[in-house]
Amino acid sequence: MEIPILDLKREYLSIKKEVDKELSDCLKTQHWVLGEKVSEFEKKSAEYLGVKYAVGVASGTDALTLSLTAVAIKLKNKECFDKKDEIITTPFTFIATAEAISRCGATPVFVDINPYTYNIEPAEIEKAVTKNTVGIMPVHLYGLGCDMTAISKIAKKHKLFIVEDTAQSFGGIHKNKKLGTFGDLGAYSFFPSKNLGGFGDGGLIVTNNEKLEKLLRILRNHGQVTQYDAAYLGFNSRLDSIQASVLGVKLKVIDKVNAERIKIAEQYNIAFADIKQIQTPDMPNMDKHIYHLYTIKVLSKRDELLKYLNAKGIGSRVYYPVPLNKMKAFKDSKIKGNLKNSEQSSKNVLSLPIHPFLKAEEINYVIKTVKTFFESKG
Repeated sequence: MEIPILDLKREYLSIKKEVDKELSDCLKTQHWVLGEKVSEFEKKSAEYLGVKYAVGVASGTDALTLSLTAVAIKLKNKECFDKKDEIITTPFTFIATAEAISRCGATPVFVDINPYTYNIEPAEIEKAVTKNTVGIMPVHLYGLGCDMTAISKIAKKHKLFIVEDTAQSFGGIHKNKKLGTFGDLGAYSFFPSKNLGGFGDGGLIVTNNEKLEKLLRILRNHGQVTQYDAAYLGFNSRLDSIQASVLGVKLKVIDKVNAERIKIAEQYNIAFADIKQIQTPDMPNMDKHIYHLYTIKVLSKRDELLKYLNAKGIGSRVYYPVPLNKMKAFKDSKIKGNLKNSEQSSKNVLSLPIHPFLKAEEINYVIKTVKTFFESKG
């Protein structure tokens, strides 16, 4: 049995009729960049997330970079930070998080994660704040929200901005509030593998601050205040009509597909509860984990299990095998405290298939194969 970690073909077939109609409309109008489809998606996304403004951009990475650029203009009246400006984040995430910080001129400061949620630890953020700290970039990893209540208190206490990296958590909730809406700005990715994914790259930034919203709309279009008149060094980062059309269709069913992911995760959790070598995902009562990835911690023989599952046709991957602080690109970053949980997690985590179109026999096959592996190891 072949079970990919993601099955985009099944997803497309489930909404084919509506998607095809939307794409046909694009062909008829020939409005490809920004335009009414993008405006409509921005409006509906803002309504869904419960914010005043949503700005479509070309990718999740751009969403982070433009967010930081807008904050730099607001705080420093220029398009970048200074090297001495420190932004606290996690080393256990995708490259784009720290990449955006460095691209915008600031210095990433890495602090450790909670070993059960894999998210940045608020107590470590507090200890890392210095006179040079300007902001915090928490990452809602795998679909589970950070403790934004605690992080927001720290930010308020020290007068720091927050840009939430919500690339993996569209629709996730912390204390009855959507992830990405706690900070000054929330950045989302619509890479095809995401819970809300397009047919290519795409991203979104949300905010309740009118000044930041206006800056973002200027920055995404080459810094132009009016056509051919740039006030800032901007970006070519405009969401296109095709992506907005597809995303608009998928937005209508996002809660349904997230609910399916949760059901599958619950089946895995029950099935793996008696395997002492596995730590299943932690889910605080106050949060809604939407399982962009179903990630277990394998306390022994992780790499052997990965090889075994792949050989049996089960798509499994490690997100993420190398903490950012270990990468050459971030050699000029700073580390506060030890990063033992991040470094240990990179050696133990393993993600299993979790997409909402898995069939019952496929879920059972994954469970049986994992159990068989550990039974064979005694």
